[in-house]
Amino acid sequence: MDTLRSPQLSDDLHLLLNTLLEVGQERADVRAALSHLRTVLGGMEGEDGEVLAQRTLTPHPSRRDLQRESASVDQTTVGVDLELIVKRARWKSEACRFAIRRRSEAPSGADGESLSAEEDSLRERRDGLEDCYAWMLDSPRPLPEDKRVEEVALCYDVVARAAELCLELEAEGALSPVPAPDLLFLLAESQSSLLTALAHCDLRGDSDQRDLFLWLKEQTTRHRVYVDRHMRLDDPADSTKASELMARLEQTAKSIRAKSGGGRAAAAPPKNLLAGVRVLVLASEGPRPEGMVSELGLDTLRWVELEEGAPAGALLDQELDASEHDLVVLATRLAEEDYARFKGLCAASDTLFVRMSLGDGEELTAEHLASECERQIGERLRA
Repeated sequence: MDTLRSPQLSDDLHLLLNTLLEVGQERADVRAALSHLRTVLGGMEGEDGEVLAQRTLTPHPSRRDLQRESASVDQTTVGVDLELIVKRARWKSEACRFAIRRRSEAPSGADGESLSAEEDSLRERRDGLEDCYAWMLDSPRPLPEDKRVEEVALCYDVVARAAELCLELEAEGALSPVPAPDLLFLLAESQSSLLTALAHCDLRGDSDQRDLFLWLKEQTTRHRVYVDRHMRLDDPADSTKASELMARLEQTAKSIRAKSGGGRAAAAPPKNLLAGVRVLVLASEGPRPEGMVSELGLDTLRWVELEEGAPAGALLDQELDASEHDLVVLATRLAEEDYARFKGLCAASDTLFVRMSLGDGEELTAEHLASECERQIGERLRA
């Protein structure tokens, strides 16, 4: 069992198991298999069995185990340490760029000694970082081309800064009582960009991508904020736009600070937020608002009535297949299968949508629509 203590084997096990844990977030059979495996390993005699069972196969708590008594932002509820994400992602970014230089510079003479000393320092710092797989230094396969490795480094920079901004804004009270949806959208794009960049290097999963995703998932669930992009493996973000994403993160944080720093109630969303937008409303039977087009400055407004909960697949195909809408307002409840179809059609056509919760007999007003658009997709509308 001495081979279990090999650093390389430990890294390989972490990579494989982290991938399984990521899949286990969505699949109950994988979670059950991991639980059984942990039980078997825990029965092994000696320290190695205990280490494997307690450290290697202990997943991060799923959202089913979360305590929801507090509505404040609390990173400990999901066992995610945002400070560790910052340190670990920045270490990986630095290690990626070192790996590029190590490959390009001749490892001999004074230069070789300098590179060796720098690598020793990197590895020493890594020892203090939990669950930090040094794939860029220890991979048994040749590294991908430099531009791909640099792309990953930039995405690690973005993830580190995203986590750091969450910590800063939390300390300033700017994430209470609810984190700004614009920030949550960018967190989703940040972790997805890293996953995409790693895939370009034939790698799956990463502890920092996983942990930022888990923290984000807990926030969206707790505060009932729907993030419609980059939360699934089949909706990857563009990893080549990391620099632009970093700038948007900084600008969004600046905007959040400006809104929270004055101590005033949040201003009403600007009426011109939807100016020139072509809107499709899917709603139950009921009163239609008067004057919404002129009040919000819409280009067009099409209103389609759906029977709540009734099959609507054919109608959705017909209405959403057209390219004449910039925004779809879902103001009724769809059956589960139709809602999945609805989201897929919107994603395929890159059409924004918002969900509206209306009470019995409640009328959709221009102010309510503008407010929900600001809350759910404001940053994307202004982009």
